[in-house]
Formats: sequence, C-alpha cells, structure tokens
Amino acid sequence: MKIAIIGAGVSGLSCALELERNGVIADIYERDHTTGWAWSTVGFWPEILLRDYGDVIQYLWKNYKISIKPLLQCNNIIMKSKNRKVEINGNLGYSITRGKNPDSLENQIYSLMHLTSVKFDKPVDYKQLSREYDWVVVANGNDSIARELGVWEDKVLIRITGGTAIGNFRPDSSTIYFNTDYAGTGYARVSPYNSTQASVDLYAIGCEEYETDRMFARFLEYENLKHLEFLCFVTPNPFSAGKVSRYKLGNILLAGRAAGLTERLLGVGGVEAVQSGIYAAQSIIKGLDYELHMKKLASWTESISAYRDIVDKFDNADFDRLLAAVSKPGIKQLIYNTKIDFVENLGKVISKLVD
Repeated sequence: MKIAIIGAGVSGLSCALELERNGVIADIYERDHTTGWAWSTVGFWPEILLRDYGDVIQYLWKNYKISIKPLLQCNNIIMKSKNRKVEINGNLGYSITRGKNPDSLENQIYSLMHLTSVKFDKPVDYKQLSREYDWVVVANGNDSIARELGVWEDKVLIRITGGTAIGNFRPDSSTIYFNTDYAGTGYARVSPYNSTQASVDLYAIGCEEYETDRMFARFLEYENLKHLEFLCFVTPNPFSAGKVSRYKLGNILLAGRAAGLTERLLGVGGVEAVQSGIYAAQSIIKGLDYELHMKKLASWTESISAYRDIVDKFDNADFDRLLAAVSKPGIKQLIYNTKIDFVENLGKVISKLVD
C-alpha cells in the first residue's frame, strides 16, 4: 500500500507515526526544509477548553502512546481589557513550543518515528499524488487544497505579527490582552519560554494587512511593553480559519488545519491535529469511519468557535463587561475550579442558534 502525506506538521507526523506503528511506511512531503511552522512560538493548551480530555498530556499517552513533554504548566493567567484586569490561579493548562525549536510539538512527534523519514524541500501536486498513491493525506496546514476541492468555507481571516522578546517574565504565567484599538476583535498575548524570553504576538481580526505593523506597535506602547528587546519579528501570511463540508474525497483525506480543525476563538487546535492524523491512518489501515470521527472533532471545534460569532460584535466596553463578569468570585469558581464543561456545552447551544 502506497501512502503519501503532504505536510510534516502535527497532523501529518501523527498520521505517519500511527502508520509506522502498524507496519506501513508513508512518504511524507514537506515543502519547507524542516518540520513544523515557519516560525517559533509558544502555544497554549487551556484546561478550560480541553476539559473533556482531563489532563491532556496524560490523555495523549494513555490513548495514543504519544509522549509529549510540555514547555511549562500554566498556573497563572492574566486577562486585560482596556479598563479591566482579571488574574486567575490554578492548574490552567500547558504551554507547548511550536515551530522550529528542537523540543517543539512537531519535533517531539517526529522523534518518535524510527523508520519513516521526511522528504524536505519537496512541494508537490496533490492531484498527481492521488494518481500515483493509494491514499493521500493532506496535512499541509492551510486551506489551499480543501479550497481547490470545493469543500472549504471561510469563517474568519487572522493576521499574526510578533516575535521573541527578552525581558523578565514569570515562566508559569501567560497574559492575554483584548483591546479593539489594536487587535480588532482578536487579541494579543505574552507567553514565556522561560524567565528571560517570551513569545509576544498579536492576533488581529477585522483589520487590513497594511495595518498590522502599526497595530503591533500600538499594542506595545499601550501595554507598556516598548522596553522589551526583540530577538526577531515574524509576520506570517494571514490565514483563514474556516470549516470543511467533507473530510474524505476519493482517496484524499483532509487532516488538521487543512480540515478546519482550528477553533476560531483563540486558535487552539494541536490536540485535534494529533487525533485527525491518527484517525486518517486508522481509516486507511483499519477501515475506521473517517467522516464520522472527524465530525466529532469538528463538533468540538465549532462549539468553541461559536463564541467567535459573539466576540466579533464586541467593542471595548463589551470586553470590559466580560472581564468584570469573569472576575466575580462565583463565576471564577465555576469556570476554573470545577470539572463542569460548560464552555463547550454552551458553545454547542450557541452554534445551533447561529446556524
């Protein structure tokens, strides 16, 4: 059986790992010269959004025998709007390194493979591969192929700018900023690698491309971060966070972000990327119902993304009111110190009302 995987990101590598463990070696084609995103950053797996999994690191090991070492456990989150500030403490999730770092999520999964290699610097045509291979798994991290196949639906365009900064940081803390003056209805964040370096990024929604550098500068000035020394700046191409209507088209399987599995509220999607890659492999070698299992993952994505439809209407006064509500003791207790998965359940109700 000949299997091609397009993309050496989280979903593509997870698929290849599962295939290898079942005695099948796939050909992985990666257009870049290394695995992972083109830029290095710190991702966040928030416990509040991933509550169904319990401890997500233990979940990945128990269910898929994938051992991931997180960068840090997050014990403190600070949320700031224009006129409000909320601080939350507890076991709030994990920070995960993404991109080119040797200990990134992508490279940790890659290191688990022993027989499968990646063909780097190999841009490919999925249509040609679909004629040459029995199966093609599309895990290229963007909407290009799903769009060409006619199954992609745009939802929101996200523009990211930021970089790695030197300063003094609390390693187990992350700060998130909501301010329509510089982020539209998106957000900015400071997520430490360690006590002296942090990823400082702006995820702008509802702005034009030419505005991003100006908005990032405004963010640094407004939040008193101009003193930070940046080792590098990165402005990746804007990407569409959307959804797909089908996940399997002939011998082509869509996985990860290419399958619309990035939720549109904060952009969390790493765990679903792992699962979709594994489901693709199990669909090929074990006959798993790929559409059914992917729809279950998409249901979680759409439940969280339903909040984006609300937030897109926010102004700064709305963000202030949201943080004021979150800061009330009873609400904080309900959200962060119980195991009730009300975030996803409420999101399901909202998504049905929106649809």
